[in-house]
Amino acid sequence: MRRTAKNVLNCIPLNCVDKCLLALASINEPMLIHVILDLEGEIDHARLEQAIFASQEAYPVMRTTLRSRHFRLFREIQEDFGRRVLNVPDHAQLQSTSYEGYISSWMNKPLDIRKEFPVRILLLKKDEGESSLVFTFHHSAADGLRALLFVRKVIEHYNNELSRESKSCGDIRINRKGDELLEFAHSQRSKVAHYYRKMIFSLFHRFVISVFPFPTRVFHDKSGQSRKLHFYSKTISRGEFEQIQSKAMSAGVGLNDIFMAACYRTVEKWNNMHGKASKKIRIMAPVNIRPKGFRYVVSNQASWFSLPSMPKYRTDPAKLLQRVRTDTINATRNRMAFSLVYFFYFCSRFPLFVMRWMCRFLMITRTYVDTILITNIGFIWPRPGSEEPAVSRIGNAKILNVTGSAPVVTPMGLSIAAGIYNMNLNFSLTYKPALFSEEKARMFLDLYVEDLKNYQVASGGS
Repeated sequence: MRRTAKNVLNCIPLNCVDKCLLALASINEPMLIHVILDLEGEIDHARLEQAIFASQEAYPVMRTTLRSRHFRLFREIQEDFGRRVLNVPDHAQLQSTSYEGYISSWMNKPLDIRKEFPVRILLLKKDEGESSLVFTFHHSAADGLRALLFVRKVIEHYNNELSRESKSCGDIRINRKGDELLEFAHSQRSKVAHYYRKMIFSLFHRFVISVFPFPTRVFHDKSGQSRKLHFYSKTISRGEFEQIQSKAMSAGVGLNDIFMAACYRTVEKWNNMHGKASKKIRIMAPVNIRPKGFRYVVSNQASWFSLPSMPKYRTDPAKLLQRVRTDTINATRNRMAFSLVYFFYFCSRFPLFVMRWMCRFLMITRTYVDTILITNIGFIWPRPGSEEPAVSRIGNAKILNVTGSAPVVTPMGLSIAAGIYNMNLNFSLTYKPALFSEEKARMFLDLYVEDLKNYQVASGGS
């Protein structure tokens, strides 16, 4: 009896999104999130490792391994910190490969969360004065926003400067019953008229009515089969970013709206350049649906919008932008992201091997997989009342930039992640080299950034 009680107290349940992402990962679709800090200055390895241990104490999900009992999955908290998550390669390890090659091999290294913690960290020296700190998370344990919570915690422990919010954090899921996302979805019923009817109609529309025409695929110049991923990043300077902000404000839209509109147009332009017609373009955009009381919990607290666009709506960039804004507001007001929570929960009631077959069906049919994923994590660690970062150093080392990399599923072939650090707008394109050559991937992101910078928010505008 004591052993059973101890096991229960040391377990963290998986929510429905966790389970679905885990099922995707189990069919050879890597569900990994990467956060890369570019540093200028020296880092004390031992001090960094102690900061990581302290952060794992604060966020126990980052020291769990996956277990199953009676066909049910859970995370078991490990008290043994012998499984080190920090990797610091020596000079001999780097002699046989380039800096970029080592980063790529690190990002493609499988993460087995039945044997390892769902986070691993690389400190890689670039040259005498600069290095990179790469955090890799299994997406079944954290979404992008919550991954940044853990990264910030490590920095705060390293600097011995814990914020008031950080001191009060904890994981309220330990020894908790029920699915917090499902419970939060139920809580929206009083805020939306005919709530359950709208949830059912949304799912019916998603999986039946809107099946045809099939979502357009981004043209790719290769047709291989591989789980390997590469990424390419591009930074928009402060001045250029402020111009994009001004355009969004003058049009009465948000940054996400202009990011989405530019993405529709880029896919269409790209396909036209390669002689391919673009009918329905459907973009997958993550939505933060944090339940009450989960602000400082590292987990998955996200659902998705899948907003389609037909050719007739993409002819005028200003009208496209306003339509994106209208569709986003309607989807938000009617809580459409929660309809997928119900779908995920339904799927999560099956054992993992059944969920694998569900995922394989989605990948093989390709019908229900969107054209591309674009996600924006917004301002990274903003100072209260300012867009400047509250965290800009780790010890004596200066944090020059922060970029992220989002997962990619095969039918899409690529994804775009955006984030703003120190008023620089960073875009990272993660792609499958089995489908896109390095040259094509770079060309696609360059085309997207150019369209975004030159986007016309009003007819005849600039």
